[in-house]
Amino acid sequence: MSRANRQHLRAPVNQEMLYLCDDYVLKGRCSNISEGGMLITDMGRVPTSTRFHTMVSLIQYPEFSKLSSQKLISIDHSAFEIEVIRCEVDIVRSFDGLSEVEKILLPSIGAKFSHVSSGNMALIRSYVTTFSKNMIYLLTQFENSSKKNGNIVHLRKTASLLGYDSQIKLPLLRAKVLHDYQSLESL
Repeated sequence: MSRANRQHLRAPVNQEMLYLCDDYVLKGRCSNISEGGMLITDMGRVPTSTRFHTMVSLIQYPEFSKLSSQKLISIDHSAFEIEVIRCEVDIVRSFDGLSEVEKILLPSIGAKFSHVSSGNMALIRSYVTTFSKNMIYLLTQFENSSKKNGNIVHLRKTASLLGYDSQIKLPLLRAKVLHDYQSLESL
């Protein structure tokens, strides 16, 4: 059985975000993003309207494969530019019949973009493309780590820069990265 592919590649974000909910600004978390929309988690409250405004910050990563090993080891998150994406989204599914408590307990909400500027869409596209390339670069480091023990520091630093817990055991870290990579385009 083959996996169905998504219309757009997606990439993990795992950043706090803001959203407008019934005239209140609340915090949630953007788990991943694509040109089509985003997956929102940790919402304090689901808006009564199916269309609402959001703001999420995206780290503008460089392509790690183009950096020297020394540069990659010395770079810190603070060196990356952050762009704030403002957009309007539509909730993908209906919550009719769910109580307020049931809505809060939902693990995640898929939201498709209803209005996003062309400039912000270009930033999203760039983020997803660069993150994907960096994941491939990291997976390549896992393959090379069995050949060179000195590569482990480089591998853990790359994982950390991409938002992974670089202190966990390497097989578990590899499994997490591989899972995210496999879910980039599959449903």
